[in-house]
Amino acid sequence: KPYIDQTKIKDFLDKIQYPAYYMDFETFASAIPMFDDSRPYQQIPFQFSVHVVKEKGARPEHYSFLADGPNDPRPEFMAKLKEVIGTKGSVIAYNAGFEIGKLKECALLLPKYKKWVESIEERIIDLLQPFRAFAYYHPQQDGSCSIKNVLPVLTGKSYADMEIGDGGTASAEYLRITFTEDNQDKAKVRNLLEEYCGLDTMGMVAI
Repeated sequence: KPYIDQTKIKDFLDKIQYPAYYMDFETFASAIPMFDDSRPYQQIPFQFSVHVVKEKGARPEHYSFLADGPNDPRPEFMAKLKEVIGTKGSVIAYNAGFEIGKLKECALLLPKYKKWVESIEERIIDLLQPFRAFAYYHPQQDGSCSIKNVLPVLTGKSYADMEIGDGGTASAEYLRITFTEDNQDKAKVRNLLEEYCGLDTMGMVAI
């Protein structure tokens, strides 16, 4: 049966300040750096999804970015993300250290975003935390607190039937349609990428 620590869950939920920005990134990496100011196997962000909940119980508003073309996506990625995320309210991610790490790396390349990234770090809330701390655990999670395991248990939504349903596939397919000639299905894959990344953030809202 599920284990539920209502006090811990309430304490966690009380930390969320509105408007709340549910944020997720997708990245790719290559052995040989594709851009100046990058290193082998560095994870380069090429996509984000943000669902904004302006007040508790409000309908989420969706914003997204998916880089197009072979140029370094980081400058446009950062510019678009800054447009979406306001100056007040919580910024929520699942395993938030990943997103903060990518933002800090981008700020090294683009120093004008350094203070902005620092302000985001002060507002960040990690939705992984209550599951990692066993404030909630369901046997059907199979011992994992990954969003891929938590989402179906709590909401009935799942990644299982998606053509692109995990970060590795998303990265590989983005690389294929963007940097190779095997890209006749580019429009379809871009739609699938939007669907996948969008579920990551809408899934957080649902959780």
